[in-house]
Amino acid sequence: MKISKLEQIILHNSSKVNLNRAKHILNNKELLKFNISKINNVYNIYGNFKSGNKLQTCNTHLKIDFVEEKIIFAKCNCSMFSEIYYQNKTYLCEHLIATGLMFVEEVKKKLNNRTTNKDKFRIDKNILNELNFFRCTDSNNSAEEEECDLKYKRKKLEINVSISEVKENNSNCFDVSFFVGTNNMYSITNIKEWAESIINSKEYYIGKGLVYTPKKYYFSKADEELLEYIYEYTLFLDNENNERIIRIPNEILRRFLEKLLKKKIKLNYNYQTYITEVKDENVPLSFTLKQIKDNYILTTKKIFPIPLNEKMNVFFFDRKLFIPNKIQIEIYKIFYKHLKESGKIIFYNDTTIEELNKIISSLKLISDNLILDISVIEKIRENFKIDFKFKKGADKYICDVSFINDKEIISYCDALKSHNDIISDWNKIRIIESELNKYSFFYRDDTFVFLGNDDDYYDFLKHGKKSIQKIGSIKINDNEKYFSFRNGNISEFFLQENEDGKYDFTFNLEGVSKEELCNVVDAYRNKKSYIKLNDNTFINLGDASIIDTLRMIESLNIDVSDKKDTYELELGKIYYLNEKLNGDIKKIANSKETISNALEKLNEIDENNSEIPKKFNGRLREYQIKGYNWFENLSYLGLGGILGDEMGLGKTIQTIVFLASKQGKHSLIITPTSLIYNWKEEFNKFAPSLSVGIVHGNKNERKKVLDNIQEYDVLLTTYGTLRNDCLEYENIKFDYCILDEGQNINNPKAETTKIVKNINSKSRFILTGTPIENNLLELWSLFDFIMPGYLYSKEEFSNKFIKKDKENLDDLKILIRPYILRRIKKDVIKELPDKIEKKFLVELSLEQKKLYRSFIKDVQSKLQNPETRGNNMTIFSYLTRLRQICLDPSIIIDDYLGESAKLNVAKDLIIKNIFKHKILLFSQFTTVLKRMEKELKQEKIDYCYIDGSTSSKNRIKFVEEFNTNEQKRVFLISLKAGGTGLNLTSADMVIHFDPWWNPSVEEQATDRAHRIGQKHIVEVIKLIAKDTIEEKIMLLQEDKKILINNIITEELEDINIASALKSEQLLDLLLN
Repeated sequence: MKISKLEQIILHNSSKVNLNRAKHILNNKELLKFNISKINNVYNIYGNFKSGNKLQTCNTHLKIDFVEEKIIFAKCNCSMFSEIYYQNKTYLCEHLIATGLMFVEEVKKKLNNRTTNKDKFRIDKNILNELNFFRCTDSNNSAEEEECDLKYKRKKLEINVSISEVKENNSNCFDVSFFVGTNNMYSITNIKEWAESIINSKEYYIGKGLVYTPKKYYFSKADEELLEYIYEYTLFLDNENNERIIRIPNEILRRFLEKLLKKKIKLNYNYQTYITEVKDENVPLSFTLKQIKDNYILTTKKIFPIPLNEKMNVFFFDRKLFIPNKIQIEIYKIFYKHLKESGKIIFYNDTTIEELNKIISSLKLISDNLILDISVIEKIRENFKIDFKFKKGADKYICDVSFINDKEIISYCDALKSHNDIISDWNKIRIIESELNKYSFFYRDDTFVFLGNDDDYYDFLKHGKKSIQKIGSIKINDNEKYFSFRNGNISEFFLQENEDGKYDFTFNLEGVSKEELCNVVDAYRNKKSYIKLNDNTFINLGDASIIDTLRMIESLNIDVSDKKDTYELELGKIYYLNEKLNGDIKKIANSKETISNALEKLNEIDENNSEIPKKFNGRLREYQIKGYNWFENLSYLGLGGILGDEMGLGKTIQTIVFLASKQGKHSLIITPTSLIYNWKEEFNKFAPSLSVGIVHGNKNERKKVLDNIQEYDVLLTTYGTLRNDCLEYENIKFDYCILDEGQNINNPKAETTKIVKNINSKSRFILTGTPIENNLLELWSLFDFIMPGYLYSKEEFSNKFIKKDKENLDDLKILIRPYILRRIKKDVIKELPDKIEKKFLVELSLEQKKLYRSFIKDVQSKLQNPETRGNNMTIFSYLTRLRQICLDPSIIIDDYLGESAKLNVAKDLIIKNIFKHKILLFSQFTTVLKRMEKELKQEKIDYCYIDGSTSSKNRIKFVEEFNTNEQKRVFLISLKAGGTGLNLTSADMVIHFDPWWNPSVEEQATDRAHRIGQKHIVEVIKLIAKDTIEEKIMLLQEDKKILINNIITEELEDINIASALKSEQLLDLLLN
């Protein structure tokens, strides 16, 4: 290697700062010792430097490979190297750089001293001998080295090693001493000096009569490597008290012993002395595995291999030290800890054949001496599998049974006759016979024959095959159709648009004739489990695919009793049909263009413009006209939809203009009780020509309207009233049914939901600003009203979309896209002022904090009871209590005299802003509103008040009073009672006193002010109690916002949509 290259290797890993320090160290003569040794192509450079600590020096070691031309090892015991090398393995401190620079200077000196002129010096034989000698010592060839040693009469020195175990701090370590000699062995009194002298080819006094010099003595290559290891180890070892030994921690015992392979060693262990040797091989373990009763017992020799360290990677066994491979170490650890305790391991009777095989294969990996008794061997041989072959004879169904393993096949008949214990497992035979008999297959003439009726054979096809597969494999020889259900899929499909703008539809079910199709549909309608076809095959009418097909036939209004070849479909059914067939190219190949054209029409639902009816008295914005067209086009196609516009965009007026165009038709609008008179006023204002009847109030008034339904264009009723009158609606058919605040039916199990879905109507629509409040199942419930069956059954919907993947959610968006129209204010009303949202963190008063912490502690104690942890209602009650403490403890504690931080902040906000703003204050707790009402009275602030007890007529009165009377500056509103249906655009500040679980409810409340007609920026303030459950509720709100935005809007992401609160989530709110 060139000097320039050597310098480059040193300087490459040197920072400028450390390089300057290194030069300073050399110039100030802080280098105390410097040694170089060479083994093969690697130079070892050692340095010893002064340190800032007078009691300590800095020791360095550099290894430079001259073939690879790189530094392969670097170490220094200075603090800087220890800190930085951990992060940067190429780092060199100033001491290591100084060591490298010194090495470069030494190399340069040797090169400068080389002889360049042969005539200058006389090279005599002594010098030649020395050169030849050093050539020998540098040789890599052991044979060449031996020849050299014989020629120059060097003697080989042996190194003997003594190792003694030392107990230390509940662990152990090992003291090592060394002895050197030829015949007489001398104890090494200073191990570090001895190793350093040998490495650097220096003379060293070993003992009387033995002085080491490189010209007289040599060590074997293995011993040279041992010396190299010892020297490196002692460099960083503080061993001043005893220079005769080096102490080896048990963590590196294996690494040390690897330098002593095949060497005789004196081992002092457990107060005994052994002459042993190190073997680089696995411990010769032996095991016996036998079966006693139903258990398997694993034993080994009474004498255990002794692990000498905690890693269990060195063992003392049979007077030898073993260094096993990694596989034996890891596997034996598992068995050792159990065998050591009792001398055996019991594998109980639930151990399977697979598990037994795994145990045996693991033992074979670590032992060549594994003895298995006959009972275990027989157990393994039991690995016979059972094979059932079904076939159809001329007039019967047959099943042949066989026993099969890797080498042979034995028929059931031969097994019965055989006395071979492995085959004649009478328990298995009884199980086989019992299982086949259960499904009417009986043993006759050396085989099993079906002797049952149609019901029995249906039971076999539906349950028997699966049950039999649990004990063996099933094979069908021929005529597979007889041993499985017909799938009932559509096999032929053709669709063509006719002259009337409708579609001629032709289809066939696989394996079913036109004549039999009528029987299939009748059997399905009569809730039969199956039907047997003329060719003796069966259709399972409970199968999901055939149910889908038959539901599709019903949904398409196909009357199969006509036995026609072609049926007529409306346009609105094509999208449904395409989705039901899942776009199967094979099925729709002949009709691909027709379907594409039909789907294009559906995609243009909101493109075609309809004329605004002249009887409508009002002006519509552009987006409202689009909403009206959307209504018109969907109803024209015989479809329904969800108008999901953000609150305040005029869903009511869009509905009224649509119904104004349908004067003479009969429509039903179902609203919350609080909004029914709002609707009546809006009809009077915008469509006075429509006859509107109110089905509300006392029973006689309601009956009078329903009895004279033909006199009305529109009926208005409430969800609550509909529950009472549901029987009255059974025989009434409406053209249109519209749900306002349609989220009222988002719970499919609720009685109200079931009653609403029973209304008979040609076309159905839902108005809601929150199509999803908590989870996707709510969306399914809404669609189950507007288009029953369109989004599958509840169970199918849950499996497909709630237990979802990204692709399924993409499908859901495609499915719902034509039927949901949703706009948000910032996109369609450019002139609407901004809404500024602020979150005020309110620190609880000292009294509140004490109460809160005390209650939390009490609740957490109660939740240690498993019954309490599993009771959602109890947990919710605890959560409510905590929230009330955050608001005002006096609403739940009669004698509470402390302050309410939130009440004070809210009152201050009102007083500060009352002259500039009209203010809405929402709370879900009427007790809080009553407290605030008391405070406003004391401050002589005029206000309005609405909660659940306020009648519909008074609601309208208070709203008008607030909007028109400048003296009314504050409106106290119960969140649920007044969060919808109110127009309060005279207010431009909204205070949410307490957060609700669902952000949509809060947004609806905010939009009482932030809506069409608002002329000022609306400031929304949310009061949140700091370091309390309210902050966690805010986090839950963010999750729900993601759910709603990503399903209803275009930006679908792969999110966790299971946002309904479960027991674990509720507990987390209380415990963490």
